[in-house]
Amino acid sequence: MARLPLKSDAEHAKALDALSCPHLGDTGCQVYAERPLICRLFGTTPRLACPNGKRPAAMIDPSVEQQIYQYFETTRHVLV
Repeated sequence: MARLPLKSDAEHAKALDALSCPHLGDTGCQVYAERPLICRLFGTTPRLACPNGKRPAAMIDPSVEQQIYQYFETTRHVLV
């Protein structure tokens, strides 16, 4: 997270209003190599399904998915 470029309050508000990400540009993710875990997981589990119907060849194993959600429950989340 520390390597992500800082965004202004206005940029955060605009992204939040659009239910989007402040690091999403016209050509896609502008911080792809440094993207947070939640972004890396997006579209790989049934609970984080891609609204455009995209998905990997194999979804994450259900036991691993459960571990991911246990981690999420015990970890502080911040708006990027």
